Amino acid sequence: MELGLAGKRAVITGATKGLGLRIARLLLAEGCDLAFCARTAAGVEEATADFAASGRRVRGWVCDVRDADAYRGFLEEAVDWLGGVDAFIPNVSAKGGLTGEAQWQANFEVDLLGAVRGMEIIGPQLVASRGAALFMVTTAAIEHFPVVQPYNVMKATLIVYAKQLSQTLGAKGVRVNCISPGSILYPGSNWEKARDANPAFFEGIRTSIPEGRLGTAEEVANVAVFLLSPAASWINGENVIIDGGQTKRVHY
Repeated sequence: MELGLAGKRAVITGATKGLGLRIARLLLAEGCDLAFCARTAAGVEEATADFAASGRRVRGWVCDVRDADAYRGFLEEAVDWLGGVDAFIPNVSAKGGLTGEAQWQANFEVDLLGAVRGMEIIGPQLVASRGAALFMVTTAAIEHFPVVQPYNVMKATLIVYAKQLSQTLGAKGVRVNCISPGSILYPGSNWEKARDANPAFFEGIRTSIPEGRLGTAEEVANVAVFLLSPAASWINGENVIIDGGQTKRVHY
């Protein structure tokens, strides 16, 4: 299938590892130019070298999304450097944690405001290009999770935010969707750590999935890039579950 991404311009936060890295690689493989950020200079340098093989225009910035001014500065520079934006993925997360109010603040600043602040700047660019945005959620946001934590709550909030944008910006030709990965295993992932630290828990999760395995980062990236592409032109305001049937609720 031709996704129609050749020559498009993408901005993604946190593209140096994990799901963000795989999404960035696939966007480049499909012919996008890419602006990205990460917190460490070493990570940005390594990813830039990795991405160079694509032959596309790529530039990385060192930026902590929790620093609102620095984050806005990165986005403005990225827009100027790319000459506009066709696809936006606020991928950075403060992850799960149980450190009290500090964790609530971290997930609010990074997971939620990272998307909100991003759309304030990138949204008009997407209107100009009739582009798309994609928010990274999680299946922990759509059903009960064994641990009560702000990560789940803030991710769930993104679903509502995306739905609202899909209506207001949708009238201007912009699509805004979410993806909710389930248990995804890749080097350095939390599930890799869980497998080593708590094998019994890991096996319980693995066997709860119909295929008896966890998903891969590449399987998530495939869906993400499709939703950002013109090939998904009639998908707007949706939260797409990517979990191999791990969640058991029925969707009507």
